[in-house]
Amino acid sequence: MRTERRRRPLALRALLSGLPLVLAVTVNAQARAADKEPVLTIKGDLHDEVRDNVRVLVGLDDAACQPGPGQKALILRQVRNRSEEAMQALGYYQPDIVPQWQDATDDACFGVTLTVTPGPHTTVETLSITFNGEAQQDPAFQNAIDKASLSPGDPLRHDRYEALKRRLQQLLIDRGYAEGSLSTHRLEVDRARHRAKVVMVVDSGPRYSVGEVTINEVPLDSRLVNAYLRFASGEPFNNERLLATQQAYMGTSYFSAARLERSQVNADSKTIDVGINLTVRNRWALLTGVGVSTDTGPRLRLGIENRRVNSAGHRARAETELSDLRQGIGASYQIPMRDPNTERLDLHTRYLNEITDTRESETLSTGVDYIRELPSKWVVTTSLEYLQENFDVADQAEHIELIMPGIQLSRVHADDPIYPRWGWRLGVKVRGAHESMASSSSFVQADSWAKLVLPLGKGRILTRAEVGYTEIDNVRNLPASLRFFAGGDSSVRGFAYESLGPTNDDDEIIGGRHLLVTSVEYDHPISRQWSLAVFSDAGNAFNDFNDYDVERSAGFGARWRSPLGPIRLDLARGLGGGDTWRLHLSMGPDL
Repeated sequence: MRTERRRRPLALRALLSGLPLVLAVTVNAQARAADKEPVLTIKGDLHDEVRDNVRVLVGLDDAACQPGPGQKALILRQVRNRSEEAMQALGYYQPDIVPQWQDATDDACFGVTLTVTPGPHTTVETLSITFNGEAQQDPAFQNAIDKASLSPGDPLRHDRYEALKRRLQQLLIDRGYAEGSLSTHRLEVDRARHRAKVVMVVDSGPRYSVGEVTINEVPLDSRLVNAYLRFASGEPFNNERLLATQQAYMGTSYFSAARLERSQVNADSKTIDVGINLTVRNRWALLTGVGVSTDTGPRLRLGIENRRVNSAGHRARAETELSDLRQGIGASYQIPMRDPNTERLDLHTRYLNEITDTRESETLSTGVDYIRELPSKWVVTTSLEYLQENFDVADQAEHIELIMPGIQLSRVHADDPIYPRWGWRLGVKVRGAHESMASSSSFVQADSWAKLVLPLGKGRILTRAEVGYTEIDNVRNLPASLRFFAGGDSSVRGFAYESLGPTNDDDEIIGGRHLLVTSVEYDHPISRQWSLAVFSDAGNAFNDFNDYDVERSAGFGARWRSPLGPIRLDLARGLGGGDTWRLHLSMGPDL
């Protein structure tokens, strides 16, 4: 009879062995004292990662606060078993684990103290991965193996082993091995030698190619729609190319949704058909925008856009801008080029009336821009612009006409487009005119800018600089809109908008040929939506380097992550003596 009791069926023994814990969990809801929980204390020379893994896997949340006489031993046994599992998962197969029961205290209904000696760390002795099929020549699989951190000599970790298994299986799917499987996967651990062998066999079979590609009917030319494809029929299947195609479609103004799927797997032809379903956006869109700054006051932008003027994908836009200082209206017409995702031609015209404390200008500009994004993500803009300007600066009132070719190179790179913790923005623009090309004056002008955001502890360092240079005989031959001024929300804070620069004999600001402005700022979060900042700005506009008079300022402010984007409120003052504090309000992305 005793033999029969010892040889109960495994399922029954497992059920009975778990019964005390089930009862403990049931009793727990009624017996646990208010605000008291079991406490697990871990002692021993352990890495934080090992300690955390033991704590997470062991846990005492499911244990009753008033265990019965037989439940203490059960809890200690389970704590020991789970601790061993946690240690083995990180490569410690021979730890010395001693659990001890601690009676109730004022803060805990009971406790368990684990004294852990990790023992030798098991390392990978060999990594044996055999490929049967075309995946043997596919570099994506070798890249996955190289990144798995399971090379000979590496510490054995179960999570890395499982991650490599999942990665290899996913690669079979993503790269078109429709008949493939991970047929063998095992860990062979030699506990005596503290060594482990990783063994896997990948039966990939042949790699399928892209078969028929079907796209639902949309009101755009097939040439334009097909230009966004990042794959073609007949090439090896690659799911990354499908995702890139989806992103290309979603990056346009034509489509509100793009769904790509494997419509059929053809075992006979070893191909995978791809179906693309595109949802077209409304043709017409209303454009609205609001903003505010102490430079321009409240701003309102209203416009209308036709996203599909024709089946070739041309776009047209008209908009107006209204603020205390600026009133303008403009229109543009965009034509997609050979690669519509990275190339376009932009025809534009604009009328702008601007009145500041320093100048008055009325401009009418018409031009064409050829915009191209390079594979390196730098954007090159080649332009030709015709400018008419009537302006009044200090004692000068002029009418100037210019034909200006130009080129601009720019790029923005950040971890977040609106609230970056790390990122930068760089740009340089060169333009000019010559009297022999139906222009009122001859000049060459270069303007460059840089912004950098870096993490510092919980906060950020934000720096910016702008450098401008103009080669011209006299600044009076430049229209007001092309002269350099300093001061304001995005220049040297503590000074009014465009209040810094060279002056005439009557001490009136006339603007300069050159510009040099720098800034450094630190902002520190005080909540999820708010941060505080301190900053220092310096710079000025000038005509000659020998006459460069640096104005410096310092201040502090607050930042609010509003639904409309970052809003900045600053108090700053010049450091030259006699300057008063100025309030600066601005909004918009940091980069």
